[in-house]
Amino acid sequence: MSEYTNSYKKKYKLCKIFSILFTVLPIIVYTIIGFINGDIGSKITLGMCLFTTIVFVLINIVLKHRIRSTIWVILIGIYVAVDNIIPLLLLLTFTTICDEFILEPLSKKYKNKFIINNEIDKRK
Repeated sequence: MSEYTNSYKKKYKLCKIFSILFTVLPIIVYTIIGFINGDIGSKITLGMCLFTTIVFVLINIVLKHRIRSTIWVILIGIYVAVDNIIPLLLLLTFTTICDEFILEPLSKKYKNKFIINNEIDKRK
């Protein structure tokens, strides 16, 4: 692979990693905060919601079916365990906007350029 092809591949992978982190990291942080700050009942509720979310994610991976309610199930658990959920919602709004308008288009652009350059490299 040429230098350009490798650079596009790295940029594509970096954009995908940031896209996943922007989506998942705030939820993980607030889940940990919920387990630390919650009482016994809220920890059990959060744990059940987390287990349900993990099952949904596994179904998504295995069956290649997209269950869109996973984020809402974990948000309900976080709402029970954390007193103020507004900062999480604002953070999720910001990261989702950044993901949809910046990271996703960049990811598609770099993937497209990687595929094109990879085909050009095969001709040489």
